Amino acid sequence: MERLNNLDRRILLILLSLVLFVSGFSIASFSETAGGRVDVQRIDFVTDEGYRMSAKMYIPDNASEETPAPGILALPGGNANLENLSSVAIELSRRGYVVMAVDPYTIGRSAIVTKPDVGSRAAMDYLMSMKFVDSSCIGAMGHSAGTGRAKWAVTTDPDCSVIRDGVKAVFYLAAGTFNLEGVSHGIFIGSWDNTYGQGKISARDIASAEAFTQPLNANPIELGRYYEMEDGTARVLYSGSSGHPTALLLKEPILDMVEFFERTLAPAPVPAQGIGYAGKEIGTAVGIIAILIMMFPILSLLMDTKFFSAVTRPMPAPVSGVNAPFLFYLILPAAINTLICQWAIYNGQMFLSNFKSVLRINNTNGFVFWFGCSALLSVTILAIRFKWDGTIDKERIITHAKTSWPNFFKALLLGFIAVGSVYLMTCAAEVFWGLSPRIWKVQVNILNSTRWGLFAAYFPLYLLFFGVFNFSQTIGLRIRGQSEAGFTRLVWLTSFIPAGLFLIYAYGKLWLTGYTAITNVQMSRANSTLLNCVLTYFITCKVTTFCYKKTGSYHTGAVINALIMTWTAVATDLITVI
Repeated sequence: MERLNNLDRRILLILLSLVLFVSGFSIASFSETAGGRVDVQRIDFVTDEGYRMSAKMYIPDNASEETPAPGILALPGGNANLENLSSVAIELSRRGYVVMAVDPYTIGRSAIVTKPDVGSRAAMDYLMSMKFVDSSCIGAMGHSAGTGRAKWAVTTDPDCSVIRDGVKAVFYLAAGTFNLEGVSHGIFIGSWDNTYGQGKISARDIASAEAFTQPLNANPIELGRYYEMEDGTARVLYSGSSGHPTALLLKEPILDMVEFFERTLAPAPVPAQGIGYAGKEIGTAVGIIAILIMMFPILSLLMDTKFFSAVTRPMPAPVSGVNAPFLFYLILPAAINTLICQWAIYNGQMFLSNFKSVLRINNTNGFVFWFGCSALLSVTILAIRFKWDGTIDKERIITHAKTSWPNFFKALLLGFIAVGSVYLMTCAAEVFWGLSPRIWKVQVNILNSTRWGLFAAYFPLYLLFFGVFNFSQTIGLRIRGQSEAGFTRLVWLTSFIPAGLFLIYAYGKLWLTGYTAITNVQMSRANSTLLNCVLTYFITCKVTTFCYKKTGSYHTGAVINALIMTWTAVATDLITVI
């Protein structure tokens, strides 16, 4: 009866997850399409340069061949893909503008090819060729490094100084200066922007920064004021309580951008108030949480089958309680990993770039190298702890590490089936709603053939390092008298500390002084990587403790975590051209 009740609970949890999945993506789709008033199409096209480009077109009801609407090209920054521009596209399209968000070359599903403009001009050509777009009323916006891409998109010459016919307005979000003539130009830099000024200029003093005061011939600049230029165009500088990565999430920068296009490109063809993009952000977050929750009862059901029963055994007793050697192991790895993260992430990118024919994603290279250093450091300090603590049975450590080859391959298969169920639900989200599961910067996508090849290249590295890391965590952090929830919290805490301390330092300095700690490329890359870590650790730590409780070993958890982290690492990130 107890086993039947347990089965019922697992089936119920799967059904509940399905309800959340459908509800979340239905809400997200309703938000993205403005309740059915905007036709959203995920498209792939071959540019005039002969390369494939992936894009998302937002076509409001008011746009047709008979009544073409103003068009706006949206370009993501850095290694981000088009889904990161959802807030921009939703708010503009629900007001009647046609919006095309793109994956620049080397990002997402677009071609892997070297071009100075990463395909920005070809994307603009495509947008302006649409018959439902008014080619005489065109705008562009970019976020972060996307501001440079927007500059390429709206110009026609190698020096990016000649504005193409039909372009009237350009908006830079969270980066850039007034570097275009002959077009209306708006910029938003948040007072919490952690990339602005490289530690030499405070974003709080942006109204008096020479880069902005000189072009406007005003000091200080009146924020939000439209300065009329001699050629009839306008310039405006906005600021507000926003950071660099949150500029695409918060209401103030998005509505400032909307106001800019309404005033300088064309009045909104469809008047609208407030924001509508929150529904998509919440809906896709609910969707990804639902399919990750679903993975756990699926795992539990699989482990009950005769085939996979060999990989399960009772969870071993803890090797110790709380004592000095335990605290040494708890604190020292986290402290050292915090100190080395900037060095390891940057130098890992440099070192692994020597293998760029196989390991072609720089950001992933940096994280893999740092994660490998962290895993090796943790297991080394664990060994010192065990040597120090004479009460620990050394045979228990050997037993913990052992498994048979058949059981290892079963753990591997179990992990692939569990994560495969998440992948199938991701495919369903794209097929039925045209959406990818996403929480802020972390998302999972359908992989194309190029990215499957990268998955195969990175997975062995992640599996090796998660194997070492999960071994040290499951034997080193399990203590006497500890609940499963307490074990999970302790695993999460020790995983989070390095990323958390780095981010506390970076944003704490910004809060106290107004000056960013992100003063070079090393810090920028570390910041981006560790922001993603904080979110992904919630799931990987739960996988570690759940699988350890169910199987009594660390192998299945290591496999699943390696699969999840590899997938998120290769799904959309910028690929190095070889």
